[in-house]
Amino acid sequence: MKEKKLTKKLIAGWSLTKMCNLKCIHCYNASGKCAEDELTLKEALAVADKLKQAGVAAVNFGGGECCLRKDFIELCKYLKKLGIKISYTTNGTTLDIIEPYLDLFDDIGVSIDFGDAKKHDWFRGMPGTFDKAICAIKKLVAKGVDTEIVTCLTKLNCSKHEMEKIYALAKSLNVDYWRLNRFRANGRGIDNRNDLALSKDELKYSYSFLAKRMNNKVSAPEPLFRSAFGGEYFIEGDPSGFTAFRIQPDGEVSPSVFLSISGGNIKEKSISEILDSPIFRQIRDRKPRGKCRRCSSYYHCRGGDAGASFLGYGHFDGPDPLCWLEPDKKRPQPKKRLNGKWNIHEMYLCTVYVPVRETNHLGGESNAIA
Repeated sequence: MKEKKLTKKLIAGWSLTKMCNLKCIHCYNASGKCAEDELTLKEALAVADKLKQAGVAAVNFGGGECCLRKDFIELCKYLKKLGIKISYTTNGTTLDIIEPYLDLFDDIGVSIDFGDAKKHDWFRGMPGTFDKAICAIKKLVAKGVDTEIVTCLTKLNCSKHEMEKIYALAKSLNVDYWRLNRFRANGRGIDNRNDLALSKDELKYSYSFLAKRMNNKVSAPEPLFRSAFGGEYFIEGDPSGFTAFRIQPDGEVSPSVFLSISGGNIKEKSISEILDSPIFRQIRDRKPRGKCRRCSSYYHCRGGDAGASFLGYGHFDGPDPLCWLEPDKKRPQPKKRLNGKWNIHEMYLCTVYVPVRETNHLGGESNAIA
């Protein structure tokens, strides 16, 4: 079936494999061993054709450590030939594999969860991981690659002491951005949620810390952050299921990177059919519940993080399980950006960007796409 080209801009996340050389305690994908039913290269190339035909603008690879698949670079070369932008999120220990092919990637995010080696290596389950990640970041920055430090924000690193250390590290490495994803209890993270899951007060403190370092030069795909502190945005609510979807290693497609529930298998269905499936319609048809009904931020927040709501309540309607805001209180009004340059994750993920380089901010030249 020929794929129908859709009118809105779409971003695809792609967990190409569950294979990973680390055992991170928070991993939403429970990565480790390669799954038996992962897409073959032939199937993956056919998926790439579907993405192009549907008008997908960019792909973010993550999930396992994708470059451990020997055909990863071949797939990236094909996507690049099709004119699809490529973002890559890596644990930073495998740079030697992709280093000869850095021209394929529009941005690369390297995971750093603590500002010192001992804690980071424990969190990631392998000694030496921190030093390898730092080495990778230095090489990427030196080669002019748009580079992010990516942090999973948890109960263990949300204190002023830990966040100051990571921020100082990001500044010293001169990366473009520090990007933070709050912990969601899925995959391996389910077993460790009591130790990792943030409270409302902890998230409020963390986001307040970040807001003070942004000088309002920020696009905030995370609805709860912008509801509290303002900023700019492209998409109302969470991008999940609207402009974004996630391809799992076996071809099943979920509306959020943090969910495994599927709207169909991309080997068998078109992207337009998957986006019209019940679970995708459900995430787009969110209804205000509880305090959302009287909240002045609902017009852009739409209940916050849709995936977190589903994991917490079994539905997408919100309010966000970590929302600390009182609906009747006056707060900053974020501004919707109708055009201009954008980052892949602005359309893809419920995340927070912290500009690190003094001359850099979202919408500028670095790490942005026309």
